[in-house]
Amino acid sequence: MLRAPFSSEFDPSEEAEGSIDPLGLNPGYERLADRLLPAVTVRMGNPRFVTAIAIGARVCDEWDTDAVASDGITPPWLVWEWFVVEAFVRIGNSPSESSGVPGILKVRRALRHQRPVCRTSYLKTPSAFGFTGVFRRLAQGIGVITEDGTLDDDGYELVSAWAKDRGLDGFLDAAAGTGPAFRERLRRAVAQGMEKGHTTYQPGDFWHDLATRLDPRTPGRREKKVLIERILSRAGDIEMIAQLKDALIGQGGVSERDQEAPFLRRLSRKAPAELEQLLTAIDAYETFGRAITDAFDALRYCASGQGGAPVDAKSFSASKTVGSSLALLKTGLARVRAHPALLEWERDEKGIAQAIDRFEDVQTTADFFEAILHHHEQVQREKPPNGKRAWFERSPRGRVVLRAGYTLREPPTGKGGYVHEYRVPTFSRFLVDLGALR
Repeated sequence: MLRAPFSSEFDPSEEAEGSIDPLGLNPGYERLADRLLPAVTVRMGNPRFVTAIAIGARVCDEWDTDAVASDGITPPWLVWEWFVVEAFVRIGNSPSESSGVPGILKVRRALRHQRPVCRTSYLKTPSAFGFTGVFRRLAQGIGVITEDGTLDDDGYELVSAWAKDRGLDGFLDAAAGTGPAFRERLRRAVAQGMEKGHTTYQPGDFWHDLATRLDPRTPGRREKKVLIERILSRAGDIEMIAQLKDALIGQGGVSERDQEAPFLRRLSRKAPAELEQLLTAIDAYETFGRAITDAFDALRYCASGQGGAPVDAKSFSASKTVGSSLALLKTGLARVRAHPALLEWERDEKGIAQAIDRFEDVQTTADFFEAILHHHEQVQREKPPNGKRAWFERSPRGRVVLRAGYTLREPPTGKGGYVHEYRVPTFSRFLVDLGALR
């Protein structure tokens, strides 16, 4: 089963001037995806990181929720995360190649330069891109941790199951034995990290035990049972989750993004009414999104040639995919307008309604040229905190120039897949990792 690409070196906090979501489609997509799988995101890899979060919550429970390390910034849960990721780096046969450990490239670089892991050598935004940040939504959604990061009821059950699988009985609350001794070793390491503001020297068996007992590839039988039961019952609407699970098992899973759209379209034809309504809303929105995305990319491709010379509506209209994008736009607009619930769901958000209003009067490819530019400019202007520059600069006689950094060397394929991923491949991988799908 293939995994989604994962690069812990990427840091969106450094992304320049609003180069993400140039057509403003992401908020509508996120709201629809949240109706389908609210506790899941596309950045999630192996669900066993939820277990690591739960164990860390138990190890760190002696510190107040507002405690920070000597660096004045780092909370205990992040010190715990540093030690876990460092353990994966230090042992051989690291799980990072197959399981996508967030932050592991940063830690590997720090150790290669003989530096401890600390806030300056780790991810710049660990609260979003470290494994705790990535999986916090799932851990909270399935009742493993509370909003303040302490163990919730199902977290105690998960840690207990993990401890039994690993021969660490008593890890949660006993005063003596193998489990409490290991918990105390972990607590001392975090205490040292809090005192120093970075990871500290530990003997080789510490790193080995920590890494092997939390290796994302090897969850135990009891641990898997707790995780899969909680995900299936609490990661979203229980009936929708059951329908997704059964359909994925029947198909043998959805491992790649381009398999998702046909899978959801087939599922919508036999789904119960509530799920069918959601899936047809997704398909209508993505039809509209695909049309304007392909048109925008066709304009970028057109403007990337001829040495970056200004382009006009005539040049845009000559692009091979623009005619099909225009036809798809009309279909998408009609389907969004006709859907019984989509615009009502978005009534208080106005994003989708505003977007389709901007394209309602488009009849020709020349109209499409102007509408796509106007829409993009409006989206960029409305981005917080003070707006962002458009990717195109207007020039005389109705022409535009694509700004450096946004060139596109390949034309859009026009194959019609979804612009966004609705978390189904991620959910499918959860089923594989936890033994519900083989």
